[in-house]
Amino acid sequence: MMKQVSVTQQVDVSPEKVWNILRTGSDVDKWIPIFASCKLEGNGPGAKRTCTTADGKVLKETILLIDDSNRIFKYRIDEQDMMPLKNYVGTVTVMERNGNTDVIWSTEFDLTIEEAEPEVEKGLRDLFKSAISSLESVAKMN
Repeated sequence: MMKQVSVTQQVDVSPEKVWNILRTGSDVDKWIPIFASCKLEGNGPGAKRTCTTADGKVLKETILLIDDSNRIFKYRIDEQDMMPLKNYVGTVTVMERNGNTDVIWSTEFDLTIEEAEPEVEKGLRDLFKSAISSLESVAKMN
């Protein structure tokens, strides 16, 4: 059975500024704290992204969707050696709500080790929250 994790966080910057950073698919190492480097090959849907942590772990992704009108970015993890999961598809949505900006980061995935569910869910929630906060900081500088 597919597992789901979702985080909604309000940021103090316009949706356009957040979306303009997110939609490129590049430079995620500047706002996702666990990544020391990230390389994007291609652009738009189908582009491949390879990110590396400071301790040398590698994450390979494919960008699936960049929907500018609805501010939806969707990606798939193709390879990773950080968590016991597979079939991971993540979606980041940037919404204007009552004059504020909400960033919603959600994912669906299968676990390779069922007992790891609490740790995986906590790890993803913490990662999404810190990434959204960092994305807000980067957007404020632009």
